[in-house]
Amino acid sequence: MNIFFTAAKFSLYLLSGSFSLLAETAHSLADVTGSLLVVGGIYLSEKKSERFPWGLYKVENIAALFSACLIFLSAYEIAKMIYHPSPEGMRNLDMTLIVLFLMTVPIILFSRYEARRAKAINSPSLMADAEHWRADIAPIVAVAIGIASARLSYPVMDRISAFAVLLVVIKAGYGIFRDSMKSLMDASVDRVTLDKIKAVLGEFHGVKEVVSLHARNSGKFIFISMDVRLSSKRLKDAHELADRIEGEIERRIPFVEKVTIHYEPEKKDRTRYAVPLADRDDAVSEHFSSAPFIAVWDKGPDEAVISQEILENPFRTLEKRKGISLATFLVEKEIDILYTRESFDGKGPEYVFANAGIKIRRVDRESMNILIKEHDGKSD
Repeated sequence: MNIFFTAAKFSLYLLSGSFSLLAETAHSLADVTGSLLVVGGIYLSEKKSERFPWGLYKVENIAALFSACLIFLSAYEIAKMIYHPSPEGMRNLDMTLIVLFLMTVPIILFSRYEARRAKAINSPSLMADAEHWRADIAPIVAVAIGIASARLSYPVMDRISAFAVLLVVIKAGYGIFRDSMKSLMDASVDRVTLDKIKAVLGEFHGVKEVVSLHARNSGKFIFISMDVRLSSKRLKDAHELADRIEGEIERRIPFVEKVTIHYEPEKKDRTRYAVPLADRDDAVSEHFSSAPFIAVWDKGPDEAVISQEILENPFRTLEKRKGISLATFLVEKEIDILYTRESFDGKGPEYVFANAGIKIRRVDRESMNILIKEHDGKSD
């Protein structure tokens, strides 16, 4: 299309003798170069090689940057029109105006189509080309107004309209230039996209804290990196949770090329212990599932006891699965270490605690108070 319009504008210059049309022909030649850059940018953006293992995504941004520069060139051509209006002696003005009007129709339709496609595939260079096509309408209108003014003997209108068009073209070029430079300099994505990512993270209860979150554009793709604290204590569980987070982000946010998640266990300021009791006072029970009480206490970083409570075992009268039920109950209480005189020997509670990352420590002490004094986080 660029080649067709370039030839059409040059033909109109030969028909009318308008130097503004000649300048617009030169502008269209620049558009041809810009279109070739866009096509090349889209083709190269997803190519990967041994030398460029991460791909050539930013080639597309470079193509968009060139397109912005060509829009500035268009503004320069219009500026020349302002200070050097078409000379007298133009001819065939009525026919030229009609053809110029008809020329704008396919440009408007094509630019709208290209803009829709650019949004659909999130291509910055294609969107830049669509904006470039829209900007092409402005100089055509400026040329038409100039020719019409000459036709009606009001040459001053040519300069006024051309100046207004100049501002529109410069604004379009600046927007594309700004967005391309942001991507090339690894600027963050927009706030809306970041909020969407945070919303996805907020839906996972295992994510206790988002330490850092960064996302950037490279071409039409988005690269995300984050540091999070997870409640999962086992590496396998943390890895599975990270995989689910990555999949959900890619499902909810278009054009995410890569999500890098650095995770670490939730940072705690205390360690929680538990032991089954035979009574409310002090005696450690020989059994786990049938123990009438459970003692739970917390120790701070200095190993001082900061809280302690005695809980009733609500599952000791169950006929089946009381050990698994009690183990699940203690997992929900977020204990870190369980002391027990009973060996689980592959029974259900052992798997429940193992899956939750809770450490099991067998002891032979019969006194809870002695147990608390003798055992600390360092020895465990």
